[in-house]
Amino acid sequence: MEKKTMKVFYNLTIQNPEQHYVRVSMRGAFTGKGPSMTVFMPSWSPGSYLMREYARNIRAFRAFGHKGDYLSYEQVDKGAFEIRWPSLDLARDRPGESEDEREFEIMYDVFCHEISVRTSYVDIGHAFLHLPTLLMGVEGVSLVAPELCVNFPPLWSKISTGLEDISPSREIFLYRAQDFDQLLDCPIEIGCQQTDGFMLKNVPHELAFYGEMLHNRHPILKDIETIVTTVANTMGEIPYGRYVFITHLASGIYGGLEHHNSTALHFDGARLVERKGYIKWLALVAHEYFHAWNGKRIRPKELGPFNYRQEGYTRMLWLVEGLTSFMDELFVFRCGLITLEEYLELQKNNFKSYLATPGRRFHSLEDSSFNAWIKLYRPDENSANSSISYYLKGGVVFFLLNILLKMKGKGINDFLASLWKRYKTRPEVGPEAEEVYHMIEALGGKDVREKFESFVMTTEELPLQSLLESMGLAWVWGEDRPEDAQKSGYFGIKTKFDGERIFISSVVLDGPAFKSGLNAGDEILFVGGHRVVRSDWEDIGRNLLPGQSYEILLARMGRLVRVMITLDRPPTELKEIKIVDREKVLKFLI
Repeated sequence: MEKKTMKVFYNLTIQNPEQHYVRVSMRGAFTGKGPSMTVFMPSWSPGSYLMREYARNIRAFRAFGHKGDYLSYEQVDKGAFEIRWPSLDLARDRPGESEDEREFEIMYDVFCHEISVRTSYVDIGHAFLHLPTLLMGVEGVSLVAPELCVNFPPLWSKISTGLEDISPSREIFLYRAQDFDQLLDCPIEIGCQQTDGFMLKNVPHELAFYGEMLHNRHPILKDIETIVTTVANTMGEIPYGRYVFITHLASGIYGGLEHHNSTALHFDGARLVERKGYIKWLALVAHEYFHAWNGKRIRPKELGPFNYRQEGYTRMLWLVEGLTSFMDELFVFRCGLITLEEYLELQKNNFKSYLATPGRRFHSLEDSSFNAWIKLYRPDENSANSSISYYLKGGVVFFLLNILLKMKGKGINDFLASLWKRYKTRPEVGPEAEEVYHMIEALGGKDVREKFESFVMTTEELPLQSLLESMGLAWVWGEDRPEDAQKSGYFGIKTKFDGERIFISSVVLDGPAFKSGLNAGDEILFVGGHRVVRSDWEDIGRNLLPGQSYEILLARMGRLVRVMITLDRPPTELKEIKIVDREKVLKFLI
């Protein structure tokens, strides 16, 4: 049965930004014979697979009829409210009569003071409005061309968003979207942000920056334009009429979230000065921008249309995020913004992270995707021992797929072309895994398909070293560590510090600490009879020998605990990806 349709008008008002509240008004006319209408606040945001329960920030919910009279309502679940019509209205609903339009207005306030790309934040300096945290939908109803009016303090001079501007004058900020999904998928930045932009193929691209960055020599605008040009040329066309980059710069923040024709980026402005930090920034830009194709349009069947009140389970986030995690750094290299050596250093770090995650032995890419709702966004002390990130392993798997396809005379570009052709053919329904496997078989043959399926569906070890050698690279292990490093004992723990105090944050599966019963949360007091604090922790570690047993004194839940531990040699790590045949390597990457 087709959904009913409705025209809805939203109004967002920021009157006192220092109080962090946004007042939301939602007006419309409900058509139907039923006694009630249910409105709901989304519980999650597409692209971020965790139930975030945005309704927790609502206060002072109320509903009104067409004459301004109060309507009764009941909250029926964590984010849904059932609006009930007066009996006088219901008396008109007699069999055979046409359905009535019942005008309504819903008002509520939302507290907005959480800094992330998937939440709203309002303070005296600016406002970032992530619309799933603010706007309610109507259950069982499709919203047609919803409109949104934004009201904000006069000292703020700019508004940046991917929404269609239909403002009748410069004093009114009125926007429109095609439907509720697109409306939620267009964040809004308001304030005095720095803005710039460029045109590519007659399509405007806006850049909005809020926050401070240290003075640096990097041509940020030019480099973003270079990335956009490279990605668009690779995909063959631009699928939007306008694009907006919204960037927040502040100490210690990092992240990004893709949207229909925009992205929200978080980065530490001080890190843009250093080369490694700037490369990480470029990869973040490329990652979120490429999602305009892979993720927002090419997306698994289960991820559209969205049910914002329940989890959207899919076993294919390796396609959405894994492929994007491979392409982001490759795009930055293909742009000429980093050298081959810098690109291979990034891949070395990816491979090291993968090999240092014991959870890869228990969690396939399909499992990782399906369990994103309870694992990836809720890490704990045992996460690395029991699971693997579909970003990390997915990126590595597509690196290997590119090698396999290149050996057959094809490459990742051909795979991207197949995905985009499939989207253009049936944009309303996303692909299933079998379709993706079929594309790979059409490009590389049955053997490539079978290998790729194994990479995705099983926990078998990936043939990293052998495939890298096939593309002209050598895998160099770290056997030639300095003499003192070879003699250092290995605990198999990660630590965190509180002042000079040392705490265990996680224990590596099957390592010495794991076997001896050390726990995350333990405070290390003495090792081998010596008091240890943060300032001498590294020195103590270098002086402990593999194969030797030591007594450790711990503080655990307010009690002293003595544990004997036999240290091991540090595990051998990937030291370098060495270029054996540069020309061959370039042929695999370009």
